[in-house]
Amino acid sequence: MLGNMKLGLIILLTGIVVVFSVLVLLIIIIKVYSTVVSNAQNSIEAKRVEKQAVKEAAVQEEAPAPVVETAAEKEDDGTIPGEIIAAIAAAVEVIFGEGAVTVTSVRKAKVQRTSKRRSAWKAAGMAENTRAF
Repeated sequence: MLGNMKLGLIILLTGIVVVFSVLVLLIIIIKVYSTVVSNAQNSIEAKRVEKQAVKEAAVQEEAPAPVVETAAEKEDDGTIPGEIIAAIAAAVEVIFGEGAVTVTSVRKAKVQRTSKRRSAWKAAGMAENTRAF
């Protein structure tokens, strides 16, 4: 009986050692794989950013900057408040850089709604809430 207990204990300890050894090996493999994948993604992103910078530099060399006209110089026709025009002009300045482009006019978009057509937001909400699982 003591021999069977000793054998069972040896088998138990061997199993525990094997399981934890395989778990440690899996952890190491996953860490190495994640490092390789993140390095590959970073190099791809760096190449994309470099290509975009070269493309933007070429575009800036080809096209001269448009004439600058501030929102204060543009007469407000009363349909769009001056604060909105200022916010749009500031957003354009932030996106394209200071002095790169100028907002020369701001007008409301024409609304082409029919009673059967949904707005873009309503259509997106409907699609999100009714899609299959």
